[in-house]
Amino acid sequence: MAEEISFIHAADLHLDSPFKGLSNLPEQIFNEVLESTFAALDQLIEVAISKQVDFVLIAGDLFDNEKQSLKAQIRLRRAFEKLESQSIHVYLSYGNHDYIKGNRYPVTYPENVSIFPGEKVTNFTFTKDGADVAQIYGFSYENRAVFERKAKAYKISDETIPYHIAMLHGSIVSNTEHDVYAPFQISDLVEEDFNYWALGHIHKREILKDTPPIVYPGNIQGRNRKETGEKGCYHVILKDKQAELSFIPLQSIEFQSKKIDVSSCKQVHDLEKQILREITSTKGPQLIELTLTSDDPSLKEWER
Repeated sequence: MAEEISFIHAADLHLDSPFKGLSNLPEQIFNEVLESTFAALDQLIEVAISKQVDFVLIAGDLFDNEKQSLKAQIRLRRAFEKLESQSIHVYLSYGNHDYIKGNRYPVTYPENVSIFPGEKVTNFTFTKDGADVAQIYGFSYENRAVFERKAKAYKISDETIPYHIAMLHGSIVSNTEHDVYAPFQISDLVEEDFNYWALGHIHKREILKDTPPIVYPGNIQGRNRKETGEKGCYHVILKDKQAELSFIPLQSIEFQSKKIDVSSCKQVHDLEKQILREITSTKGPQLIELTLTSDDPSLKEWER
């Protein structure tokens, strides 16, 4: 019987995102928005510690661009140091936003951090209580784009090790909503007997397949009005070749889109009351895009 292991699967942290489209917000609110990716990172670390996981996987795009600010790198290093103090390991790969050759001045991370060094698929072995219990496979982007079908290069190297986990920052060949990098088909990912596929690159959370789990956790903090709803990570437990997944929200600010039918409003002052009724049920800080609908021509008058 294989020993149980647990881990956090996160991706697309996009630390220090500039939130350019929101710069017209009031200064105090905009400063909170600028800090939101770091607040989500802090929450990620707290979750990993509270769950007492064995390790954390971060599948690409830790930073928003290849020229990483010193602030972002130091905040990430401090986060990893907190995990190191709890004997929690980190396995990370770089993606198309933070590709290796774009950063001339990388910060070194503590010894609990293992980084996939280049575009060749390699693996690290995770040891628990003196036994090799998992191998983690992956690669990092060296340049801004990877067009090769990297999934074909994932091969299990030691079948005596109980668990095999693959990390891949890329997208399905047929994806039309994002730039298609490291393209794959689901059939590519099931050719080898991996226990879990930890994906990154797509910011929308989605489980592409249950057995084995092929999972996009989405990003940890929404960055614009298209990235609505809860954002976070998955807590994964592998036991006896079975996987148990739990989604955990991490966002510090949630983007929401709401449509409100205001046809019943008889005068402009009624709008405020109805809007407040609709949004007072929200929990936590939110940036809400409101769309008001009505068949009453008065709405156009009020808009002007």
